[in-house]
Amino acid sequence: MKVPLVLAGVLGVVLAAYLPGAVCLGSSETTIDVTISISPKTIVLGCDKGDRVTVHTDIALAVVDRTSLALSGVLPVLVKADSRGNLVAKFDQASIEALVAPPEATLVLTGTTTDGVPFDGSDTVSVIEDPSPQR
Repeated sequence: MKVPLVLAGVLGVVLAAYLPGAVCLGSSETTIDVTISISPKTIVLGCDKGDRVTVHTDIALAVVDRTSLALSGVLPVLVKADSRGNLVAKFDQASIEALVAPPEATLVLTGTTTDGVPFDGSDTVSVIEDPSPQR
């Protein structure tokens, strides 16, 4: 009778160690680390192209509370899934430019899952001034 109980305990420990976002009894909720990739990799300040800053992630859009998303405090203008079903969010480039300065900036995507579990991920981009002469 004691063997099944011990096996159940061991199985529980193993699952908690290997399942992302698993919560053990007595532990508090933790933040899920998400891998993000920001595009463009270089932000050119003062170059008005009307572009967006795009963030690609490795978290499924289906588990994300879309209203919770922000990139260093900037709300997205578009949220969609990529071909794998992962979250892609687009942000107004002028709003992001207002937050960054040369030579580089680390931007942080934050949000919560539909279950209320927080997640975040960061990526560093190069930042340069517009090299073209002012007219």
